[in-house]
Amino acid sequence: MAYGPVPVNRKVEFRIPLIPKYQRCLRCGDDCPGLELHYWRKICKHCRCSREDHDLHGNESDDGQPIGMLLDSIPRPTGSVHVISEQRIPDTQNCVTSITSNNCRVSGSTGTAYVDDPKTLTDIHGSETDIVLSRVIAENIRSQKYISMMPPDKQLFAAQLRRRQLQKQLPLHDLHPKFCSSLTESELVKFHKFCNKRRQRAAGVGQVMEVKEATNFRCHRCIKNITSGGFCVTAAHLGSGTGWHPGCFTCATCNELLVDMIYFCRNEEIYCERHYADTIYPRCAACDEIILAREYTQAEKQTWHVEHFCCWNCDAPLAGQRYIAKDGNPFCMICFDTLYSKSCNTCRRTITADSPGLSHGDFHWHACPHCFSCSGCGGNLINQQFLLKDGQLFCSVDCKQRTMLSWTQNGLQNLHIH
Repeated sequence: MAYGPVPVNRKVEFRIPLIPKYQRCLRCGDDCPGLELHYWRKICKHCRCSREDHDLHGNESDDGQPIGMLLDSIPRPTGSVHVISEQRIPDTQNCVTSITSNNCRVSGSTGTAYVDDPKTLTDIHGSETDIVLSRVIAENIRSQKYISMMPPDKQLFAAQLRRRQLQKQLPLHDLHPKFCSSLTESELVKFHKFCNKRRQRAAGVGQVMEVKEATNFRCHRCIKNITSGGFCVTAAHLGSGTGWHPGCFTCATCNELLVDMIYFCRNEEIYCERHYADTIYPRCAACDEIILAREYTQAEKQTWHVEHFCCWNCDAPLAGQRYIAKDGNPFCMICFDTLYSKSCNTCRRTITADSPGLSHGDFHWHACPHCFSCSGCGGNLINQQFLLKDGQLFCSVDCKQRTMLSWTQNGLQNLHIH
C-alpha cells in the first residue's frame, strides 16, 4: 500500500457509527436514563458503564452491527448461507483427524472455515482482517441459531455474553480506523501497517484435532500430555507440533478462552487481539484505543493519549494539574471533593483533598488539634490512644465517665428549668 506525503498534524475524520440511544443499563437499572455514548470514551455518559452493559436486545441489526460495519465493502453471496455441521476428514499423517464442516473450504494448513460462498470471500479486497472476520461471520451464524433454540428468558443473557466476549477480545477500534475517535494521517499510516502485519503474520484460527495414536504430545499451556483419543487445538503459526487442550487454548495475558478460537501469535505465544496489540503499542486508559503517537502520558501505572488525560467526571484536562486517582481513574481536585470528600464529625465542614484527615469506621475528622480532640477535656488526640462513644472522642475511661455524667446532669437541670 502506497502513501503520499501528508501533513503530520492533520486529523483524519471518520464517521463514528450511530448507536441507538435510551437503552437501559443492566447494571444501574433506573439510575441511568439510557445509553448515550461519551464523545470519545467507550462508556455511557450518564452511568459510566460500557455499551455492553446496556440492554441492546431487540435491535435486529445490533448483534451483527459491530462486525457488519466492517463488511460494508464486502460483496455478499446471493445464495443461501450454509449451516455448519461436523464431519471428520482423514488426515494424511495418520496421527490426527481434522474436524471441519460441510460446504466449507479449508484454506491451506490454517484450517480456516469460510461459511459464506468460498469464492466470494476469497476475492475480497481491502479487508484488514480477512481470516478473523470470516471466522466471526461463521460463528455468528452458528451462535444466533443456537441462541434462538434457548428458552426466551435465556436468550438475552447468551447474546450479551457473546457480545461482551467479542468486544473485550476483538475491540472494533483495533480492527478498523473508522471506530477510532481521531487519528492524524501519520498515525493512520501506522495503523494500516499494524493491521497488515497482524493479518499476515499473527492472525489465525485454532483447528480442533483428534489425537489417534499415543505420542509425547504436550499441551503448550499446561505442559501435560494430551492423551490418545482425546482432542487438541492446533495453531498453524506455531507449527503442527504445538497443541493445546481445548480448555487451555487461552490468551497468554488474560487467561480467558479465545472467542471463536481466534488467536494472534507473538513470541511463541497466543493472545486475544486486545492483548496482542498491547504487546506492541500502549493502550489509552480513557478511550481504550492503542496509542500510535510518539508522545503520551504515563500515570498511575497506566497510559493515556496526551489529550485524553482528563478528569473522569468533568473531562477537564489534567496535564500539568494536580489530580487524585480513585479506582484507577484521575479526578480534578474540585470533582474529587464534590464526589468523595467527607464531613468532619466535629466541625461538620468538608474535609477537602488538600486537608489532612483521620477516619475511624464511618467517622471522619480533620487531622488538627481542634477537631480530633477529647470531647471532655479538649486534649489533642492525634497520635494518641482514644475512646469513641456515640461519635464522641475521649482520652480515657475516666474522662468519658465524668463527661457523660456531666452531660446527664445538665440535661436533667435543663429539663427541670423548662
